[in-house]
Amino acid sequence: MIAREAPYAKALKWILRAALCLFALIPIYSAVIIACTPYAKLLEPQLFPHYFAVSNFTDGFDFIIGNIANSFLYAISATLLTTAVSVPAAYALAHYRFKFKRIVLFGLLLTQMMAGIVILPSIYNILNQLRLINSRIGIIFIYATINLALVVWIHYGYFLTIPNELEEAAEVDGCNYFDTLRKIIIPISGPGIAVGAIFVFINTYNEFVVPLFLLNDRNRYPLTLSLYSMLTDATIRWHIIAASSLIAIVPPVVLFLFFQRYIIQGVTAGAVKG
Repeated sequence: MIAREAPYAKALKWILRAALCLFALIPIYSAVIIACTPYAKLLEPQLFPHYFAVSNFTDGFDFIIGNIANSFLYAISATLLTTAVSVPAAYALAHYRFKFKRIVLFGLLLTQMMAGIVILPSIYNILNQLRLINSRIGIIFIYATINLALVVWIHYGYFLTIPNELEEAAEVDGCNYFDTLRKIIIPISGPGIAVGAIFVFINTYNEFVVPLFLLNDRNRYPLTLSLYSMLTDATIRWHIIAASSLIAIVPPVVLFLFFQRYIIQGVTAGAVKG
């Protein structure tokens, strides 16, 4: 018999949920107020928006439109490259036995324990020798490399839930490793692959430190660097920054809502084995 939850415990849970939602939404609400306020009225205290300056949003959109395109290019390219490498690697780790398998898994996890900024000087030297500093190809490659280890772990946990009988049946039908992966494993692994892909996309879309080190051409700036460039010694256009930031968060939010069902399926399926 399942014990019923006490009313006060249920009420406490709802209070905590409401408090967490409020904590997450207050910065966005503050940005909305600032984005709607003309520059001359920014110092006026407002609990609720008193103005709606459409020009803030149009100016912000005009300022960041090219950089949004760069962010999408980097995020989509890094997502495709990471997924193409991580899916076969994770499946091999999940369904094949070989020496040093545990060491490989631990090594992948170990790379995530190191602060990314520590290795940026080495990354800069490597790209400089390859003449890929300030290049789109170089930064896409670095984005994919940074996210690869954790995405392999995400896919690895999901592939453990796939029965070995499917692979054995494919072998009986004459499928090799890549045929099994392409014809059977990938079509039924959409939710698990989607989790890793969304993780890479959002991480890349929001990345700031890596392009700050590796890019110096404004035409190749991602969105994050474009917003940062508004912070100058002479003036800070908070109203344009707020409006641009609100525009910038729309694509990842829409993407998350669109793939929400797949993300939940992937996370819950990869939580247990079998």
